[in-house]
Amino acid sequence: MRVAVEVCVASFGEAFAAASAGADTVEVCTWLACGGLTPSNGLVDAIRSAVEIPVRVLVRPAPGGFLYTGAEAHAILVDAEVFGGGALGIVTGGLTEEGSPDVALIREVMRVAPESEITFHRAIDHAADMLRSLDLCSELGVHRILTSGGETLAKDGATQLKAMVERAGERLTIAAAGGINPQNVVELVGRTGVREVHFAAQKRKSSASHGASMSSANVGVSFETEPDLAKIDGVLNALVKAGLK
Repeated sequence: MRVAVEVCVASFGEAFAAASAGADTVEVCTWLACGGLTPSNGLVDAIRSAVEIPVRVLVRPAPGGFLYTGAEAHAILVDAEVFGGGALGIVTGGLTEEGSPDVALIREVMRVAPESEITFHRAIDHAADMLRSLDLCSELGVHRILTSGGETLAKDGATQLKAMVERAGERLTIAAAGGINPQNVVELVGRTGVREVHFAAQKRKSSASHGASMSSANVGVSFETEPDLAKIDGVLNALVKAGLK
């Protein structure tokens, strides 16, 4: 079995590092600390022009939950149409008040981005019934689900991940996310049967702050990051040694 590796990136440097290291795909977003938000079109365009691997784009308008207002749903559809115009993979999702996938929203995303591969993201980890939600996604024609098995860390959601992989069969791809690293990736694949793993690989950049702070509420705090090359190489090497890459 071959396991695909996706690195979630929030900068040009991270995307270039992931592609150079041998990742299969990148997902572009911004503000990783909140789980990721929709990136700028300029950043996405710069990345897709520089890397030769497939690019997916997170379309999520705000941090927090996944029950969206009309204005937030509108933002999702506008962004999906923009990125879909370039046939980029779109990673998005939403839930109803009952905790089921927002079928109407996903149908509209697919309508405005007909050439895009659609991933239902970790909103599914907040669903009332994850397996039923998987079935709904499959019925809609969603290609892929990104999930940690309902837990913060994929290793803690391994039982649910395995059930989802078995339930999905060949209908769609289950990609595991949430705390995946070189130390646990092989065990996670073995326990769940997932054929794709997703993780971020950035670390805080140690640099002195100079000049005026860009945030009066965070004076002296540096938000600069850089690619975590050791993590990317570590995950890839672990999979290679296990015969999974």
